[in-house]
Amino acid sequence: MKISIIIPTYEGREEELKKLINFLIKMKREFYEVIVVVDKSEEIKKYLIDIKRKHKLVKIIYSKKRRGRCKAKNLGARIARGDILLFLDDDVKRLDKNYFKIIKEDLRSPIVGAVSGREIKRKKKSMIKKFVSSYVGIITSLGEVISNFDIYLKEPKIVNALPGCNFAVKREVFKLAGGFDESYDIGTAYREETDLQLRITKLGYKLIFDPRIYVVHEEKESLATFKKWFRWYYVLNTYFFLKNFNPSLLKLFFFIYKEFLGSCTRMIIYKRPYPIAYFPKIIEGILYYKKNKKTIPKN
Repeated sequence: MKISIIIPTYEGREEELKKLINFLIKMKREFYEVIVVVDKSEEIKKYLIDIKRKHKLVKIIYSKKRRGRCKAKNLGARIARGDILLFLDDDVKRLDKNYFKIIKEDLRSPIVGAVSGREIKRKKKSMIKKFVSSYVGIITSLGEVISNFDIYLKEPKIVNALPGCNFAVKREVFKLAGGFDESYDIGTAYREETDLQLRITKLGYKLIFDPRIYVVHEEKESLATFKKWFRWYYVLNTYFFLKNFNPSLLKLFFFIYKEFLGSCTRMIIYKRPYPIAYFPKIIEGILYYKKNKKTIPKN
């Protein structure tokens, strides 16, 4: 099975991407190609052209405009020639030495549609994560995703959701599921991977979280990104919930109440007002869902 790696990136992410590409080149015998979809960065474009002269497995798709993460990943998938599509975030620093070998093993099963490994971050676990540390990749009936993707288990586990930073899917399954929903391409984009993973499970395929392998994922944090993330979290998480769970008014009320409690908890944990300040963006998420409702395929 051939693996095509797809990495979306954009202006301002030059240093992160260079680290990842340099690491992948050292493992080039393990995969077929690397497709980097670049938005608005001449520096990344020039760097990749230099790399491509030495390493033909690197392919570049460049745009002077910001397309959005979902469009970028769908575009990369369309030109990919591998049997497996591996989507990596551009700030993944390194992968386990057995990563490619094990995802191939897992995806040989006809009932498995997608696989990922552990996501190791530098951040310390919050009290909430410590409380639910025995759970991984669960989606509740109110659309809450319990991730815990840094957890170590002895064996692979069938889950409802996988981390988006390292997400390998069979090419034919990706096509059957319809790829990434480009409606998520507003703001920072959020929940687009979980949305696709839900559609994969509805086709009858299993999602496998394999703790035997890992990626090191080092996200940059700043006050600006922190505020921006919370704004689009409320919009797109609400859109995700309404699109996939078709809730009654009562269930929608409980969803909003759950998000309000979560906002208060995050405000205490992070010692900043932004979680509660951006909470009203849930209304924007409801309106965004109504705007896009007619274009959403029925399951």
